[in-house]
Amino acid sequence: MTEYLPIKQILGTEKLESFIAAARHYCLLIDDKQQVLPQVFLPQSHRALLRLYTAALNLEWVDLQSNEDPEVEKIDLQAILQLVANKIGEHRFYWSVFDPTSMEETDAGCDDLLDDLGDIYADLKYSLSLFDLQTTDGLENAVWSFKFDFSAHWGQHCINALRALHYFIQKIEAG
Repeated sequence: MTEYLPIKQILGTEKLESFIAAARHYCLLIDDKQQVLPQVFLPQSHRALLRLYTAALNLEWVDLQSNEDPEVEKIDLQAILQLVANKIGEHRFYWSVFDPTSMEETDAGCDDLLDDLGDIYADLKYSLSLFDLQTTDGLENAVWSFKFDFSAHWGQHCINALRALHYFIQKIEAG
């Protein structure tokens, strides 16, 4: 049974601060306009995602009391995706199965590292924007979103990206 804690018990904890630091680091890596080669960017992304995933696992569930959805600045996701596409180069598409625990649905599908990195970024950037409002509703919604989005959405993108990055990096290193 999942325990939901009041926001006051979560704010300022080492678990939350560690996650926020990992999320900010990841977003800065993705936001960086400096052009870097895939052999630099892919290992940086791999390490950032490992740190982020580990920090997200340790997050607590917040008892969401707010019905308000505060407004935050929209991001230009297409511009961000173009930056990332240039950084990953040809190391974009890979094969995976949707649910590796299902014995019925075993057909592989083609996944997209750019989509994975972009979806993770979009979820985190939105939640960090809510957090940075530093309002009661913003903080509560952000902390709830950090855990919910990880559990329901970007956690799967992260796992898939980590696996793909492992193999892309191995191929780069093998020359």
